[in-house]
Amino acid sequence: MRLNLYYLLYLLCPLLVAFTPAMAQEQTSEAKTSDQPVQERRSVRGLIPAPVIYYTPDTNIGIGASLLGYFRLRSYTDTTYTRLSLARLVVDYTLNKQTDQWLYWNMFTREEKYLLRGELRHRIYTDRFYGIGNDTPKGDRERYEYDMVGAKMAVMKNVGGRSFLGPDFQITKYYDVRLDSIDGFRDSQLRSKDIPGSRKGLNSGLGAIFLMDHRDNTAFPSRGFYLEISGYHFGKAFGSDFRYNNINFEFNRYYSLKPDHVLATNTMLKLNNGDVPVMRLATAGGDKILRGYARNRFHDNNFVGSQVEYRFPLFWKLGMATFAGVGDVFDKPNDISFSTVKYSVGAGLRYAIKPSQKLNSRLDVGYGREGFNLYIMIGEAF
Repeated sequence: MRLNLYYLLYLLCPLLVAFTPAMAQEQTSEAKTSDQPVQERRSVRGLIPAPVIYYTPDTNIGIGASLLGYFRLRSYTDTTYTRLSLARLVVDYTLNKQTDQWLYWNMFTREEKYLLRGELRHRIYTDRFYGIGNDTPKGDRERYEYDMVGAKMAVMKNVGGRSFLGPDFQITKYYDVRLDSIDGFRDSQLRSKDIPGSRKGLNSGLGAIFLMDHRDNTAFPSRGFYLEISGYHFGKAFGSDFRYNNINFEFNRYYSLKPDHVLATNTMLKLNNGDVPVMRLATAGGDKILRGYARNRFHDNNFVGSQVEYRFPLFWKLGMATFAGVGDVFDKPNDISFSTVKYSVGAGLRYAIKPSQKLNSRLDVGYGREGFNLYIMIGEAF
């Protein structure tokens, strides 16, 4: 455990150094120059403290508090700014008796020379498991609980053309895993099938991320595209109790139809190979994609999906979005069939928390093969 604490302290230091200048409400610390007014050299930065109220099918109602820090750094050489950088601290409790303390960040350094991304997290979580694959009846639902503490740290260098490349280290400790039987006659599948993650363990690995970010705004893009490809190896070389490989692909495209009317598309692919812990299996559903399903309803090694969303304003600080998507989990490509593929359609409201920086909260209602699901979250789905 002492080694894990050293990891956390090591990963936290770059964040503190980078974020400390932004800890003032709409203030700046740029040095004065003799030939340029100081107000023209100011960066945009601020803090938004707020209560947290959200809902997902996995958590029920959650309440807590958050502190959102944002900034856009002014260039030393011209009049441009970096795109919006965010760091958010969340502490919450859900009616499913889950607790979460979560600090995550996505920050551009001056001139966008580097992109820093990561998180520190401690969670006490109650989850659900139905089995692996698409043929998992709702009646096989079982509850399991676990505690986790983890960290992620990615440092990506600008390699030109708004492209970034760099390493990403991830480490998560799962402990106090508690399993329940499905019912009075059937034992837990996690226990009876000895599925990885059904006992405590350390999941740690190293990977690399390549991304191209041509969005005009990271919080609410209206044009451009975003491409991210990442690959990881988790294994004994990094002290992990689980050995597997993970590859991820995401491509988003944004079209500005008219002022504040945006058509957005999103395609995702997640591939795993090896002894993947149940907490890291691919899923179909959640607040990001296929919002007509709970995140944990379907599990398997791999997932592929695509969606489209139309976003437009209503009045005052309110907006709306409509969305539709398809996707599925699978073990092998030939497992995908029209009889099991998941579809999701829905609509949602948007409320501008910070209109000048296009930061929104959202309420989405999605419909899929098994009915409706509701999500209340901060930030766009993609």
